[in-house]
Order: sequence, then structure tokens, then C-alpha cells
Amino acid sequence: MENELLSIGRLASISGLPVSALRFYDGAGVLPPSVVDPSSGYRFYQPSQVVQARLVAHLRRVGLPLDDIRTILADPARAGSILTAHLGRLEAGLADARREISIVHHMLENTETTMHKFTLPADELIRALREVRHAVCEDPGQPRLNGVFLDSEPGQVRVVATDRYRLTTSTVATSEQRDLRLLLPTAAVDELLGRDYSGSVEVTVSQGTITLSGDGGTVRAQVPDVDFPPYRSWLELGRTEVPFDAAALRAALTAEATETQSRANDGVTYEVSRLSVTRSTVEVGASDDPDAQVVGVNREFLLQALEGGAQLTLALDDPIAPLAIRNPDREGALSILMPVRLEQPA
Repeated sequence: MENELLSIGRLASISGLPVSALRFYDGAGVLPPSVVDPSSGYRFYQPSQVVQARLVAHLRRVGLPLDDIRTILADPARAGSILTAHLGRLEAGLADARREISIVHHMLENTETTMHKFTLPADELIRALREVRHAVCEDPGQPRLNGVFLDSEPGQVRVVATDRYRLTTSTVATSEQRDLRLLLPTAAVDELLGRDYSGSVEVTVSQGTITLSGDGGTVRAQVPDVDFPPYRSWLELGRTEVPFDAAALRAALTAEATETQSRANDGVTYEVSRLSVTRSTVEVGASDDPDAQVVGVNREFLLQALEGGAQLTLALDDPIAPLAIRNPDREGALSILMPVRLEQPA
């Protein structure tokens, strides 16, 4: 029988995968051998596995995750959607790399302090700040998270906040093209939210200070000399979206029993809710559907994320991946929540 099979060395030579990689993919359950000699431990493969090995080699060269490779080998019909999603992530990553290199060039070419001045619609700015305020980090030991990050893009300014356990974004439309990448301190955010603005807000950034002026008054703050963490790769998380009614899910979360957990790093306690997510439904608690993915989530964080609209979508790639909640009516409105390890079985 072994004469009809391929040794691991032979498969390596004709597939382009080294022997060490074939051993790794065997252990990972991606490409197990057809036969393993019980006395010697030698691995032997079917000739038909040559094509699979070559597929694995090509897919790993473009960085496709092992779980996705495993799915493609088991169900080739799903390859199209998986590869399209991965190509989108690669293109987004390339765009981010170009953006970061552009910023480096700008920093090197503009060593002198310059002034930036532009105008934003007041109602959109206040709305965006209000939508992300709950995710601002309050820990003084994390200075680069103590505020709301303003990040200019073509046609809009992205507004971002994160406390490491969640990330929330919104956008402010603008026709002006300005280079803006700064952290608006928490105190300035709260001062803006406490004022009554209409019309527009004039934003001036100069000499390390940001000034926001409008008919509701002027807010001025020192711009912290910090680098906000890279966040753009998170924007593409969870693209298999399940629509749900936000009000109904909020009511179910409020009525359902929770579990109390505490964070290992600081001992803070919080209530955990279980969600059962299928391809068509999002339910609180356990589900009778055997294909449902059960995930734990901080209930307070989830309730805050659900304030973004009436009809939302939730995406969950797997139970240990972040949840992505989007508002289909507003491009750029996104909440990412880290899952919570469930202590007890559902």
C-alpha cells in the first residue's frame, strides 16, 4: 500500500511545501496524511493530496488564516467568498500602509509647525462625539487613549475611541481636504458635548493647540503628544452580517439573567450576557440551533453599542473573535466589542 502512496519527502518536493510545514499542517488538522506507519511514524499521502498541498502553499503565501484554509479544503464551494473577503483585507492593509508611509513623508518634509484651519458641521461633529464618548479610556495610565481620535479621510473625518476592550467609530462629512490626525482630550470632548452649537464649528490646530469655535462658544485644548494605536484593520472585522432589531435585543438583554465576572488585570467586575448567533438570528441566551455560535459579551458595553440605531447588524467570525456591530444606514458607524471568556457551560 505504501508503494502507491507518497512519502512526506516526495510530497514536499512536488508541492513546494517543506517537510517541516507538512508536519505542522498535519498537527493543525489542515493536511493530515492518509497513513501513518505505526512503528516508524512515517507519514504517507494519497496522490490526490498533491493538489491540496499546492493549494495550501499558495494560500499561505498570501496569508490566509489556517481556519479559512481548512474550510476551503473541506468545502471548496465556499472558497469564492472566503478569498474575496481575504483579498479585501489585503487591499485595505495595503491602503493603510500607503497612508502610514504618506504620513512619514509628511512628517519628514514638514519639520516646522504649521497651522491647519477648517470647518466642520456642528450637528454632525456633536453627534459623532456623542456616539463614541462611552468608549473613551478613563485610565490615566493609558494617555494615548484618553480622548477621541480625529482622523481625516477623503470627504470625511473619522472619529474613534477605544478603551482596549471595545472600539467605536463614527464619521463627520466634510468637503474640505485637511490633514488631521490628533487626539482630542476627554475634557475637551465633554466640554463640547455640554455646549449648544448650531451651524458650523471652526477648527484650528496650531502650535500644539486645537481650538474649536462656533455659536456655542470656544473650546481650546493642548493636543497630547501621543500616537493613537493603529485601528484600521479592525474596521474590516466580521463582514458576514446578521440583521437584528436593536430595541428587541436591548429588551431581551435587560430581562435575561447575567453572569458576574471580574477582569484579571484590575479586578473590575461586570455583567456578562450570552449571545447565540446564527446566519440569520441574534438571540440572548442559549439556542436550540446546533449551528449557533455562543459568545459572551460585557452587557453594559453591548447595550451602549445598541444605541446607534433601530435596525443594526452583528457579525461574528467565530466565538473568540470580536463582535462587529454596524448601522447599515450610516457608513462608518461601527462598534467592536471584545468577547468575554465564558466561565461556565451554557
